[in-house]
Amino acid sequence: MAKLDPELRKRVLRKVLNGVFVMTTRQEERYSAALVTFVTQVSIEPPLYAVGVRKDSGLYEILQQSRRAVLHPLAKSQQQLAPAFFKATRVEDGRLNGLPFRLEDGLPVLAPLPWYFVLETEGWHPGGDHAVWIARVSAVGTNEVPEAEEAPLCMRDTPWSYGG
Repeated sequence: MAKLDPELRKRVLRKVLNGVFVMTTRQEERYSAALVTFVTQVSIEPPLYAVGVRKDSGLYEILQQSRRAVLHPLAKSQQQLAPAFFKATRVEDGRLNGLPFRLEDGLPVLAPLPWYFVLETEGWHPGGDHAVWIARVSAVGTNEVPEAEEAPLCMRDTPWSYGG
């Protein structure tokens, strides 16, 4: 077996298929919205997901308090929306990082994104630079937008690379 060469590791591990999601959460008047790509379902019954959350992010800080979030997969044609969530969260004029949103059960749901599901904390694993959030799906929904008929956006469909 080959040693763990950093460049080879990066190249091989980036072959793993990752979706592109926006995760939103809220605690009182503090909001967070961030792009996340380390997401996978780990149980069917009950429906559980594991999500990698950067420990040095506002999302991590607020999620520790709120204990729940909304995960929005992006449709394949929505890549241009993703960069708005590479930066700090802004809430102004009924928009979250420029996208219209509404509150459902106190959590921000982004109106232009076709699908979403609510996750509630089951536990945390400290991980490394990302903590691993284990969460149960407690609700699912759709927005009536044309992109709802598309396939979801995957990292391999974008010019970006993350992970490895």
